[in-house]
This record gives sequence, structure tokens and C-alpha cells, in this order.
Amino acid sequence: MIKFAIGNNAIRSYRRLAYTPWHAMAEFVDNSSQAYFNHRQVLDESYQKNGEKLEVSIAYDADRGILTIADNSIGMDITELGRALQVGVPPENSNGRSRYGMGMKTAACWIGNFWTVETKKLGDKASIKVVVDVEKIADGQEELPTESFPKDPGLHYTLITIIDHNRRFHGRTLGKIKEFLASMYREDFRAGILDLKWQGESLSWDDIDDRLMKDRSGHIYKLPFEFEVDGKKASGWAGVLATGGRSFAGFSIIHSGRVVKGYPDSWRPERIFGGGGGRNDLINQRLVGEIHLDDFDVSHTKDDILWYNDEEERVEEKLEEKIKSYIEAARNTRKNRALQSGPSEGEIDAALATLKQELTSKEMIDQIQIMVVPSPEDIKSARSAIAADIIQGEPDFVAKIGNQLEVSVFVEEKMSANDPYVLYEAALRDSICVIINQNHPHFNHLEGTEGVANYFRHCIYDAIAEWQAARKVGSLDPDTVKTIKDGLLRVALSLEATT
Repeated sequence: MIKFAIGNNAIRSYRRLAYTPWHAMAEFVDNSSQAYFNHRQVLDESYQKNGEKLEVSIAYDADRGILTIADNSIGMDITELGRALQVGVPPENSNGRSRYGMGMKTAACWIGNFWTVETKKLGDKASIKVVVDVEKIADGQEELPTESFPKDPGLHYTLITIIDHNRRFHGRTLGKIKEFLASMYREDFRAGILDLKWQGESLSWDDIDDRLMKDRSGHIYKLPFEFEVDGKKASGWAGVLATGGRSFAGFSIIHSGRVVKGYPDSWRPERIFGGGGGRNDLINQRLVGEIHLDDFDVSHTKDDILWYNDEEERVEEKLEEKIKSYIEAARNTRKNRALQSGPSEGEIDAALATLKQELTSKEMIDQIQIMVVPSPEDIKSARSAIAADIIQGEPDFVAKIGNQLEVSVFVEEKMSANDPYVLYEAALRDSICVIINQNHPHFNHLEGTEGVANYFRHCIYDAIAEWQAARKVGSLDPDTVKTIKDGLLRVALSLEATT
């Protein structure tokens, strides 16, 4: 007889699993929230006495390499903790968020090599603390050091502390952890059952109903759907954003009440969004939704659905069939005036009121009255001096317009708030350098991807219009420049009309 066995040293391989930091941390939130669902009635009674609800708090100290996850869920007794620390032994309820009996162990080992679990079950008279040293286990340790401490029977909690980290998280990664966790547990936030804290801050999820397009009667474009594939149910909703934004578009896949793949890295089924979801057309900017796939299997790291055979293609096909009218609405948003996603009358009125107040302000009067306009020669000399150093560096992008023009765009962080908002340099007949001052006070007023894109568009198109006027007409007559720019501003509309 040949015996199949998995050696203790397999635990070292967990650090190489394909986790993201946010999906690893979500494993602990899944355990806490599933324990709440399993004991909801008794916990709600306990919470009500103290004006509480389920709370999970994640704190990360990158400098010291410490991660702590604390909850006030039901807690575990010695038998339940022993089961939780057995690799591959599914929980008693394996239909919820804790499915494979792997998550806490693999995620903790992925993050660090030394961790402790202290837990106290509601009603028990003592807490339990266990120490997990990955290297000792890999070298053959089978019994884990355990301690017990007398506690108030009314207490209930679990505290996990992980040190000796395999990787550290800094800068943008910390912001992404916060963003993803807020998205992942949107269903719990909607139900008001979870207070999830990241670095001491309670996370929340803002639903986007007020960002969806409206028809003439004022109804939002939000369409519920439901279908089955091989007896497995799929349900959710699709919508069309009034203002496009690629980061918000796409579908969030929800499994067992938790987003496994979604904003800000949404699912973009190829059949609907195109190959790899790589296009930047109206579909990829405006079509949005959520899809619940509880009957399908989820991957081990719970970051996607585990599709079998042609399941994904058939789900895409059914989804496309159910929301076909909304796909067309998103694609034709700017072709059909009834579906126009431009500003409403209220938004136009508000914008006019803001600008009127700005134009009639004391500051504007002072600017008009006391502003000293330098000579054209002085302006040109000063701007050339600023531009000369910048254009020696690498542009943020270079666009070649046929064989006629090369446009190099610099979004410059090193310019001061007192420097011009934009500079153009056209040293050669067939090239322009456009330098946009990121530190100009006006830049701080821009909001969202479309706001920034529109601002950049005007800066760049002004430069191209002036270049074309000087090249074709030989002068910079304002009306000529505006006529040329008018044509440039219509290019984006023409592109959308053909996609």
C-alpha cells in the first residue's frame, strides 16, 4: 500500500500563493462575518445590550511589520480553534464565505511567518491563545503552544496578530487595500450589519444610483436580470452611467454576499466589453452592474469564479441577451438625444451661477484692474526658459498624428503654482511640446477622469489649433484658432459614433 501524505514543509509554499494584499486580508473578514451569520440571533442579542454590531478592525504597521485583525464575533472554543487550524478541513457550514478550510491559514502564512490567535467564545469562562511559527511547523512541529486565561463569559472576540512579514505594503498599495475592502463588503454595509475598519477608519460603500442615466420620465437606467446555466442561478442588475468613467464601469461579481471580483478591478466579459476589456469606448466607460453567482464555485483565493468547461462563455451569452437594450443605450448615449448624458438643466444653472459669482467677485475686479500685462517678448522669454529644462525629460506620452505632427505632452509636477497653467513649444515645424502645470491652482479643482481628460483636451487642442493656424494661415487670428479647435473637439464624438 502506498500512503498519500502532505509534509509539514508544504506550509512554506503558502507564501507563494497568488494572493493580492486585499484578498488575503479579506479571508479574515470572511471568517468573522461568516461566524456572525452562523450565530446571528445570539450575537444580535449581545450587540443590542451594548449598542454594538459586528466589528472587524484591521491595523497594519509597515515600519514594525505587524498586522492585527480583531473582531467581536462569536469567538471559538478549543475544539473549534483546533478545527480552524487544520489545513483543508472545511467548516461545518461550507456553503458560506468560509468554504475550503484553508483561508485563514493560507492568508496568514502568505503575509507572515509568525502569528498568534487569541479567541474567546461567548459564554465560555476563558480565552485561548495559540502560537503558530511557520518555520517550526515546516520542520516538523505538530503541537502548537497554547495558553488559557480567565475571562468574563459575556466577552466574545478573536484577535489575530501576524509578524515576521514576507512582504511589506506601502504607498498606493495601502490605498488600494482600503478601496478594495470597501468594495468587497458593500452588501454587508448595505444591510447595516458590519463595521469594517481599516487603520482605524470605518469603511463605507457609496452606491451609484445617483450616477446612473435617467430617461425622459426621470427613471434611472437600472435593469434587474435573472437566468440559469446548467441549473446554476445568476442574478443582478445592469445600469448605464450618466457620466462615463472607465474605473467605475464593468460588473462586480458577488459570491456569498461578498465581492470576489469588482470595482476597482471589475469583470468585463469579453462578449460585451471586447477583447480583454481593453477598449476605451462608451461600453467600457458607461455599462455597469452587479452579478450574484452563489451557485458557481469560487477560486481558492476567492478572487474570481472557478469556471468549469464553457460556463463563463454561457454566462456571458445569457447576460448579453438579458441586457441587450442597455448595451445599446450605453453605446448610443451620445447619438440619441433622449439618452443624452450631458449636463442637466439644473447642472447648467448651477455652473452659470458659480461662474457669475466668480466673474463679479472683488478678486476678479482686482485682477482685471491691477494686472500688469508683460510685453510679448518678455512672456515668450520667460516661458521658453521654463520649457527648455522640462522638454529635456521624458514626456508622459507622445502622439503622432499621421505624418503631419508629433505631439509630446508633459504633465509637470516640478512647476510652481505661480507658473503658467500651460506652455506650448513648437521649435520644429512638425512637432509641438505641450506642458501642463500640475501645480497650478486651477488643477486642484478638477474632478474625476472625465474632468481631467477634458482639461487636458482643451490644453492640447489649443496648442494644435494655434500650430495649425500659424502653419496654414500664417497668423494667430483668434477666430481662425477657434474654428480649428471646434473641429478638433468634434473628433471624440466621431470616434464614439463609430464604436
